[in-house]
Amino acid sequence: MASGNSSGIQYLVDSRRNSSILSPVVCFNPKSTSNGGIWQGENLIDYSFPRFIIQLLLIVIITRLVALLLRPLHQPRYLANIIGGIMVGPTCLGRIPWVARKLFPLPSVIVLENTAYLGLIYFTFITGVEIDLIAVRRTGQSVSLALACTIVPFGIGAVAAAALQSTLNSDVQANLASFVVFLGVALSVSSFSVLVRTLAELKLLNSTVGTTSLSASILVDSFVWVLLALAVTLAQNNGEPFVTLWTMMSGIGFYGAARFLVRPAANWISSRTPEGGVVNDFSAGAMLVGVMVAALIADAIGIHAVLGAFVYGFVIPSDSPVGTALIERLEDFVEGLLLPLFFGISGIKTNLGAVNDIVAAMFLILIVVASAVLKIVGCLLVSNIYQMPLRDGMAIGLLMNTKGVIELVLLNIGRGQQLLSEASFSVLVCTSAIVTAFVSPLLSVTFRSPRRLASFKRRSVQSGRPESELRIVFCVHATRHVPAMLGLLDAANPIKRQPVSVIALHLIELSSRPSSMLIIHSTTTTTTTTKDGVGRNGGQPSSSAAAAATAAIARAFRSYEEQSAGVFVRTLTAVSPYPTMHQDISAIAEDFRAALIIIPFHKNRTVDGGMETTNPSLRSLNQSVLASAPCSVAILIDRGLPAPSRLGVTRKAALFFLGGPDDREALAFASRIAGHSQFFLTVLRLINPSRSDESVVDDEYITEFRIQYVGENSVVYTEIEAETAEDTVAALRSLVDGRHDLYIVGKECGVGSPLTAGLTDWSECPELGPIGDLLASPDFGVPVTSVLVMQQCLQMETGESEAAPGKTTMGSSRGRLAMMMSAEKATYRTGSMASRTT
Repeated sequence: MASGNSSGIQYLVDSRRNSSILSPVVCFNPKSTSNGGIWQGENLIDYSFPRFIIQLLLIVIITRLVALLLRPLHQPRYLANIIGGIMVGPTCLGRIPWVARKLFPLPSVIVLENTAYLGLIYFTFITGVEIDLIAVRRTGQSVSLALACTIVPFGIGAVAAAALQSTLNSDVQANLASFVVFLGVALSVSSFSVLVRTLAELKLLNSTVGTTSLSASILVDSFVWVLLALAVTLAQNNGEPFVTLWTMMSGIGFYGAARFLVRPAANWISSRTPEGGVVNDFSAGAMLVGVMVAALIADAIGIHAVLGAFVYGFVIPSDSPVGTALIERLEDFVEGLLLPLFFGISGIKTNLGAVNDIVAAMFLILIVVASAVLKIVGCLLVSNIYQMPLRDGMAIGLLMNTKGVIELVLLNIGRGQQLLSEASFSVLVCTSAIVTAFVSPLLSVTFRSPRRLASFKRRSVQSGRPESELRIVFCVHATRHVPAMLGLLDAANPIKRQPVSVIALHLIELSSRPSSMLIIHSTTTTTTTTKDGVGRNGGQPSSSAAAAATAAIARAFRSYEEQSAGVFVRTLTAVSPYPTMHQDISAIAEDFRAALIIIPFHKNRTVDGGMETTNPSLRSLNQSVLASAPCSVAILIDRGLPAPSRLGVTRKAALFFLGGPDDREALAFASRIAGHSQFFLTVLRLINPSRSDESVVDDEYITEFRIQYVGENSVVYTEIEAETAEDTVAALRSLVDGRHDLYIVGKECGVGSPLTAGLTDWSECPELGPIGDLLASPDFGVPVTSVLVMQQCLQMETGESEAAPGKTTMGSSRGRLAMMMSAEKATYRTGSMASRTT
């Protein structure tokens, strides 16, 4: 018998029967799977299992290295995988004789391909779960764009199929009808997952372009799967009408059975799973076994196993706990380990050296490019019909040309069904990678090149008129932030004559995992968009928990909107990596024309009253928002700020005023609190005897504030004269007495002044400013409740930040201001608590 991994069939004479009949005897070497170890002189690559591990490691390492190289270019993971697969194949490493003979011999490739297709079955199952036609924005634009991106490429494929059948595709015996359908499908497909990732990289997820292109992509993918089933059926039955009809009828029956059996089972499991809970292991395991059963049935009736897995996932509701739980159990293993094997197999099949007819190959490339260009033209025409900006139509056309794993699945099925020759398969794989590589750069040039903030008028609370609408973006990382944010919204006194418009922005960390894509899908395709909080170690939450948290956030803000006459709420979700999440926040605030962004502090209150960091990335995010926001920013340090109450409970707020733009912004926000019927407001101002030029502006704002609230018993104004930082700390301790629910300070209040000299030397959180850091510090020694640290928008236009509140906020006349200032030139001694109720 042969050694190593050899096996064979040997015909022996059956001596027991004394006859000359040759009986086949299968010889199997028990050492073909594993070896005895290197100390016995064994070679690992001579045995199937060690060789399989080496193949897997090689493919994964190469694809990951290519992904790292392409990351600065913002290219999708699909492109790195396909390039890594081609590098493994005969186009690159496979040209080395030792690699082809020892590392990837034909028997091992068969094992590798079976394993890769197992991963592919589960990946297409994930794809089916992701597609939710119920959540698609049913607009004329989306349907028209989907038709334009399907019909035009399909027509081009039909024309090209006849010309290529006898040239580049001459070595296969595919019937023309199936080849026409298949090539049209290959040119029409777009990848939903890659499209979402591209939109996230370019910060377009919450834009009109993003939502419209996502809806159109889902519809296109649905069309493509139907057409793929038709192409596979025609190919397997050689175009015989009777057999083809039976196969199609069986496929429809399979879909119906899955619809009426699998979906009720998934809904039953979901109903038995508590909200935010985990699907039990038995149910999840049974559903995962069902994927293989569905693939087997589909293969038996002739519509391909991949289509069976897709249909099985498609009938499972994407927003159900079952769908998200199954994806969470599969995604790491399938995406990280098995799917690269599929790209490796595709790369082994890709051999550009097999292209002998250069003219036919160039014609095929021209057809692919022409279909991509005509997709863009079709989107431009649709955008013109629906009066969309042409730039948006161009962006959608480019986005609809993103390719992904689904197209590679189509090409592999076509190669396996003898619809594509080796040469045409190789050309289509390479052109798919090239077209996808050009989408992001072209989109950046055509859509994102103009600087959005160039003509944007930076806004603040101070610059708005009292009767105008105040627009605020509330950033929420977890449901625990919602009560304090609602309490702050209520403190802004939203009434009919002073309305407040709000965007409740749920911030979720983006990863390349399919569950993250599922979150984006469910949030960007609905009008009210979708952890329990960020993990203590900054971990990514499960997608089901994130979806449940978003739904809870939306319900809470919607409930407050229904109970308040002057509030208008819109809930959005920003799914981004933390290093670039501030760009999403700024872009949304810009589009919304917000005057204020409110973000939670990176520390949360503990049970014993202390503060602890939950995710270090949140601090960097807050610093980036402060540096780049197009409007004012406030950081809320929540220590139990009470939620709104309809029971008439009186609440108290206090403002500590030293002077400067940030303190004037804090005063503008506090003036809205002063008009609230359930709030008492205390304003404590420190005056430095060495008056600066800016203190004159502060005097104007303070005087206007006092004029506005003359006779209001709910507003207390106090001035204290101070000269040193010690006086500042003493005055602050007198104000922070534990009887207030909210303290408001400016970020840069008194910076450079002797009143804060030395306070910043030991600051733990410089982003809070000297006073905010002091109030947030556990060493302050005084019981402190919630604190709002405000920063007026940076780089305000000339004169905007210095506009008198009489012109913008309070509405009083200049003559009345001068009279009030001349009457208030009394000198306050240091430490005197003389106060005036205004």
